[in-house]
Amino acid sequence: MSKKTIIGVVIAIILIIVAVIGYVLLGNASENDTTKTNRENNNSQLAQTNNNIATNNVAEQPVNSDSKVLIVYFSETGNTEKFANIIHEQIGGDLFKIEPVTPYQTGEELFDYTKQEQDEDRRPEIQGTVDISQYDTIFIGYPIWWYEVPQIIKTFLDTYDLSGKTIIPFNTHEGSGDGGTYDYIAEQEPNATMLEGLPIRGGNMEQDQTSRISNWLKDLGFEV
Repeated sequence: MSKKTIIGVVIAIILIIVAVIGYVLLGNASENDTTKTNRENNNSQLAQTNNNIATNNVAEQPVNSDSKVLIVYFSETGNTEKFANIIHEQIGGDLFKIEPVTPYQTGEELFDYTKQEQDEDRRPEIQGTVDISQYDTIFIGYPIWWYEVPQIIKTFLDTYDLSGKTIIPFNTHEGSGDGGTYDYIAEQEPNATMLEGLPIRGGNMEQDQTSRISNWLKDLGFEV
């Protein structure tokens, strides 16, 4: 075999090897792209599923402004009561003030008593009753006590079935916002629809909060 023929054979073999390597690399690249795409799709589907789970009882649409409204609230210092009254002035509805059968003490005694009440997970008895069945939308207002809803609000949630209702929380606080209490109410009432709540610092209730509360109510779909 001549030298020229040998060189031609070697070149042909090299070209075949290069072609095979190129084919393998192209196949792997295509497979990696497919795997990456599938993984991204799976992650997207998982994220969507988790999002659905997290918001399964959060309304996507504003409340029907024609619905019958009940404004339930507990207020010890008067700040939350002011809040409730502004809501009532803006949209009407009925008011129900939650009051304990055994009145709370004031000052330092109130702090000590409510801390013990929370530590023991008590359910203080509420004066009077309200017919929840006639209402579609229920505002629930309260101050933040020890970074939670007051125990008497837990009494209310335990007492009344709010399934199928639209719940709108609101609260006063001194720096803790809603303190995670809106999530707590949503957990306690999984068959109700939760709308966006509004926390306002208690000290700010000394000033006129009508405009702020009105804007919140408008965003919820009420005619103000």
